[in-house]
Order: sequence, then structure tokens, then C-alpha cells
Amino acid sequence: MIRNFISLTPAVISVIFIREYARYLLGKAFSGNSKLEKPGFVKRIDPLGMLMLYFFHFGWSRPYPLNYWKIKKRGTWKALLTATSGSIANFLFGLTVGLVFYLTGAHNYSSFFADPVYNPGSPLLNYFSDVLYWTMITHLNTSLFNLLPFPPLDGSNVFTILLPERYLIWLAKYEIYGVLTLIVLSLLGVIQMIMWPVTRFVEFLAHLAAF
Repeated sequence: MIRNFISLTPAVISVIFIREYARYLLGKAFSGNSKLEKPGFVKRIDPLGMLMLYFFHFGWSRPYPLNYWKIKKRGTWKALLTATSGSIANFLFGLTVGLVFYLTGAHNYSSFFADPVYNPGSPLLNYFSDVLYWTMITHLNTSLFNLLPFPPLDGSNVFTILLPERYLIWLAKYEIYGVLTLIVLSLLGVIQMIMWPVTRFVEFLAHLAAF
């Protein structure tokens, strides 16, 4: 349990930082506002979203504030790309780490794949191998999870961008309940049930590639 927590921490930090920095970079490029502040890591932490990352290996961060409708005026595709940039960045990073994990043979030293009786690696090598594994898993899971249409997830921003402008005021009234909805659905196990096939599929691919 403690080992998993220590191995998960770098993965959790990278998930939050990479997705929000990607959002910042595209927001800066497409909004025309070159004075956007860089996303401070602490400001982008959502406590519940971080707990979800630790316990379920998918979660969310506090989104970098952007005016997607302003970006949409410069092109709908730019707004959609910015809205999903966090998920895209997580997916690509998770895929890259996964390739490094297997092509370097690091999976041979991970506690998830190595023989528990005979593990040729040092404790430090075992630890870094586990970090790579968790980084791959959490990034891939989070990239797919954030496509769900609940605020503050990326999917809700996509929904907002595609929604006709006359419905925005109506949507804004209910947007504040987005996190509350996620909390309730998480407590009821609905989110975990929705994500179960995704997490199992990602883990299946991870184990399949290791052999």
C-alpha cells in the first residue's frame, strides 16, 4: 500500500501538470492572449480529483481558466482542440511512457510483472519501473475518463462549445453542480462502474505487451 502510494505520486503529479500545461499552451496560442499566466501546479489541484487518481487511477484537475467561446470565434476546431488538449496530452504521454516501459525492458523489474521470488533488479530500479507503470496507467485512464460530459471534465467543455449560444445561460446555471454530480456518482460507484471496462482494458494491454 505504502509502496504503491510512493510509486503513484510522480504519476499523479505528472497527470495534473501535463494536462493543464497543454491546455495553457493551446489556450495561449489560440486565444490571442500572450499574457496568460503559467498554470501553477498547486492551483490546478482538485482535492477530490487527486484522491480519485490515487485510489482509482483516474481523476481530474482544476481546469486552467479559458474562455472557449472566445477561442471558438477564431475557429471551432481550435476551441475543440484546446478543450481536449489535456486528454490528448495525457494519452500521448501515457503511450510514450508505455513504449519506454517495454522497449527498455523496465517491465522485467516492475513488481507488477517480475517474479516475486526472483527479481533481478535493485530496490531503486524496481521503484522506477513501478513509477513508469503507474504513469502509463494513470495517464491513459485519465485521458479517457475526462471525455465524460461532466464539469469540470474536458467532455463538458466540448459539449459547451458545440451547444448553440442561446443555451449557454441555461447551461451555466447547472454547471456549478458538475463537481457535486461527480462526487455523488463516485460515492455511489457509478463512475467506477463506467470506467471499469476502460481501466481493465488498459491494464489488459499493459500485461499483454509485457509477455
